[in-house]
Amino acid sequence: MKVYRILTIIILILTSLLVMCGCVILFPLKYPDVLYKNYNVIKIENRTINGVKTAIVYQIKTNIKYNGYDLDADSKRDIGIITYYVFKNTDVDEVQIICYYAGRGRLQPYYKFKIKRKDAELSGLLNLSEKDLNTGVLYCYPKLKSLGDLWVNDKLYVQK
Repeated sequence: MKVYRILTIIILILTSLLVMCGCVILFPLKYPDVLYKNYNVIKIENRTINGVKTAIVYQIKTNIKYNGYDLDADSKRDIGIITYYVFKNTDVDEVQIICYYAGRGRLQPYYKFKIKRKDAELSGLLNLSEKDLNTGVLYCYPKLKSLGDLWVNDKLYVQK
């Protein structure tokens, strides 16, 4: 009787382990938690738009240093790092980042950025190591900006 009970427990444990392993294989985590924890990403959608596999990344910022014409240094870094992690961890062909500023009790669009994989490769961003990412991304940003498509809200109202 005890042998059957022990065998049943072992079979249940093995079955649950196999199911968990199967779920990891069938539904792998594509995006690292660092995007959600450190870069204010709230949602990432994978879509096919006009035959192009696209990741749309939504980001909300509550603290920005906005000068009315260009992005602050933190946002430039965020664009590079988000682009890097999405391209390194998926097979999408394009990344779109839509960032909102949460000020005055409502969400306002802050910037939108879009870049194709081949352009991100040309910028040198995808050649960086994770260790050099924080500093290297600021050197790659001017190329990312020129190869990608950036829109900045020039009518954004930022509380001081």
